[in-house]
Amino acid sequence: MISNILIPTDYSEASFNALETAIGIAKRNNASLQLLHIDESAFIPEESYTIKNASQIGHAIADNIKQRHGVETTVIFKDGYIGPTIARMAFDLKPDLIVMGAYGASGHRDFFIGSNSYYTIKHASCPVLIVPEGKRWLDFHQVLFPLRPTLGAFKKYQFISDLVIQIYPGCNFNLMGISIDRKEHDVKQVTEIANELKASWKEAIQYEVSYSYSKNIAEEVLDKADKSKADLVVVSSTVDVANKQFFIGPFSQRIINHARVPVLCIFKSAEY
Repeated sequence: MISNILIPTDYSEASFNALETAIGIAKRNNASLQLLHIDESAFIPEESYTIKNASQIGHAIADNIKQRHGVETTVIFKDGYIGPTIARMAFDLKPDLIVMGAYGASGHRDFFIGSNSYYTIKHASCPVLIVPEGKRWLDFHQVLFPLRPTLGAFKKYQFISDLVIQIYPGCNFNLMGISIDRKEHDVKQVTEIANELKASWKEAIQYEVSYSYSKNIAEEVLDKADKSKADLVVVSSTVDVANKQFFIGPFSQRIINHARVPVLCIFKSAEY
């Protein structure tokens, strides 16, 4: 159950867009929000800036959320490097989910997401939902969920699917089986995982299963996301060959960097 959501914000358009998504998730789960604003000007003054009246702005936003949406919202202010501070606060506060913009006014862009977003994905102790700017993402109807048969795969995918359903209960899943070597065993395992997930879902979830046999997994996933009009892509360590905690391999990196829709990044294996 999602009960506490952490939202790093620099008061940019990108972070406000992510905040709108977080509010929707919080309302559906009766969860609380924690707005985190970080001032790194004392650490890298030549590349950053300080927002005047940051405290007043943050508390005004929190009060507005409480009044308009009835969502309990607190504000936290910290000094430090942005990425490491987000990761440290996630460890201390133990949120169930971090929601943040792909990049913001204080972020440095690496490919198509900011370095702070990337650092958070790699080091945070909980799942991270990256929300691109330019469009409001208040609900999710079509989820692209890549599946690779691995040891203990069902338990991992059970956790992921439960989390996605908490984010938006009415979503439909497109379960995309990945088999680079075209092994019949892989296809069979993916089908079994899909059927087990279907049996475990209490809600009337719709799902379909497709398969990818390409060695370029990232391009296949991105192409499938476009063609299926997915509005959420799930990326976990199982997308890449090495299945390690906090491991972001080349396929995952490319999907995260180039997806045109929100990406739910799940690399923490402890919950599995």
